[in-house]
Amino acid sequence: MSNIPAEVINKLNNHQNQIWQTTSMSVSEACGAAVNFASPLTVSAKTAELYAELGSPMMVLQFAFASLPENSLVVLLPQETVADLANSVLPDPVTEIDENIVADLRGPLEGIVQGICLAIGNIKNETIVASGLSIRFQIFSFPPNLQKSEEVVRTQVAISGEDLNGTAIWLMDSETAHLIVGMTMEDQDAMPFQQVAGSANAMPRPASPLEDSNGLELLMDIPLEISVELGRVKMLVKDVVELGTGSIVEIDKAAGEPVDVMVNGRLVARGEVVVIEDNFGVRLTEILNPQERLQRLGEVA
Repeated sequence: MSNIPAEVINKLNNHQNQIWQTTSMSVSEACGAAVNFASPLTVSAKTAELYAELGSPMMVLQFAFASLPENSLVVLLPQETVADLANSVLPDPVTEIDENIVADLRGPLEGIVQGICLAIGNIKNETIVASGLSIRFQIFSFPPNLQKSEEVVRTQVAISGEDLNGTAIWLMDSETAHLIVGMTMEDQDAMPFQQVAGSANAMPRPASPLEDSNGLELLMDIPLEISVELGRVKMLVKDVVELGTGSIVEIDKAAGEPVDVMVNGRLVARGEVVVIEDNFGVRLTEILNPQERLQRLGEVA
């Protein structure tokens, strides 16, 4: 029987698409090319069984959340995935992973950590900061918190892009997993005294408004403000004061880049500007999946 509650694993699985979609955007921006993290699967894994699997050299991204500085998280990229990523990003063919390649890939690799922190911050509605980040190509050595854990949480995700086809493995301890899903270890200790789902006398768990169809219908008539953002720029007060008719303000997007479609200030889609008779419109080219859209709408409702 697993020492990590099934409820924690299930909640983490529910968050994975949002985490890795945000990571995809962060890494793609750092690479200047589309890199997609998809099909994540989260399970509990015996630490002892991982030693043999993770015995070859790989790219090791080790960091912690600032609120849990002693609880290291690790993202592992196999050598083949690192080579594919390097060949898709760097101008010259890569045949061997060395310190220079690690340095050249630091931006995209940091993008993985930034994406994870940003997504978890959105989930928890707070700022999540990474601390103690190290990036090395080496045979993986378990950090102390994972070494002493009989079981860890393992997420495997597929990585794809032009000339890129690989995987990533994300490892964390139980305490970090509880933090992400908004539970505490005390909640876990209390679980054995609770009635489990499926027992004869168990009471059904009340559905949340976003899980219950009738509750969801109550939200359908709430008006939301939809805006289309072409781009942004920061200016000094003195520069704003000097603006006049005919002034040109250069924004942070290149011509032809997709515009952001915002609902109550939250990004839900991207698209291209079109003209419909005498009006402007936006043709959607990229949109968050329904679960993520509902979550973001729930955050602003």
